[in-house]
Amino acid sequence: MPDLLEGVPWTWVIIRASGVAAWLALTAVVAFGLAVRAAKASGRSFSRALSLHRWLGTVALLLVLVHMGLLLVDTYEHFTLAEIIVPFVAPWKPIAVGLGTIAFWLMVPAWLLGRMRHRWGDRWFLRAHTLAYAAWPLATAHYVMAGTDALALWSLALLVAGVTVIAVLLLSQASRDEVRLDR
Repeated sequence: MPDLLEGVPWTWVIIRASGVAAWLALTAVVAFGLAVRAAKASGRSFSRALSLHRWLGTVALLLVLVHMGLLLVDTYEHFTLAEIIVPFVAPWKPIAVGLGTIAFWLMVPAWLLGRMRHRWGDRWFLRAHTLAYAAWPLATAHYVMAGTDALALWSLALLVAGVTVIAVLLLSQASRDEVRLDR
């Protein structure tokens, strides 16, 4: 059996894996965030879901940093620091890479202010958290447009499953909000 990874730089493999793993973690962050919101609205305990939401947010951010950091040392497709952290300046798929960069920059303030919330209060955190909602669709677009494996069957299955979970949770949230408005 031939070695499927023969001749492929190890960095490229980990860049791809960390990108997919970051998207999965971010999908879970959104899902647990919606679960927290639903539990709060119904008066149920949400501390476990909130802990998972926060932990997965850190995991997602770390995976994105690994994904971005390895692009600096990869020999297959070289990126500079500016091309990674400034949206739309990368020469390789600038729109797709730019969307990923924006998603990253939307995640950072919510993560940082979430850790400072007890000192600074809710005001800034809630603003940053509201902006962070846009990170998931932008990261999804980045995955689809820039992911070299995005059209592989396993990848399409992950994308369909993740998008379906988020869509179902959003629709159930919207129907709960409607019921509450009808009362």
